[in-house]
Amino acid sequence: MVNQKDPVAHRDCILSPRLPHPGPESPSEVRTMTFMPVMWVVWSLLVLVMAGLYIYRSNLTKDEEDQIFLDDSFDHERNAQAAIVAKVGKVEPILKIAYWLVAAMTVVVIAYYVWDILVHLNIIR
Repeated sequence: MVNQKDPVAHRDCILSPRLPHPGPESPSEVRTMTFMPVMWVVWSLLVLVMAGLYIYRSNLTKDEEDQIFLDDSFDHERNAQAAIVAKVGKVEPILKIAYWLVAAMTVVVIAYYVWDILVHLNIIR
């Protein structure tokens, strides 16, 4: 707080130049500031979904055995293995889609930062 009785301190306060506003300077910076967090949240969610699917598939396949059951006395084992293979078969296409979505979103993130660097270097406008 400025002492009102001290004329030098009061004069310095009045004559000091205004500090620049720390906020965005143009509407494009406002759009950029709102796009970046959304971009990172989408990328993070896609990675989490992919990781969750990968862990789920890994848990399913840990009980899978690579053997052939020739005797009828092992029908319960054959059925259990068939159930595991069916579950893995359902998860596999979803996991592939998740891989491709994460890869596409990674390309978007990299392209955004390359574009941002080029704009800041005044190479493109």
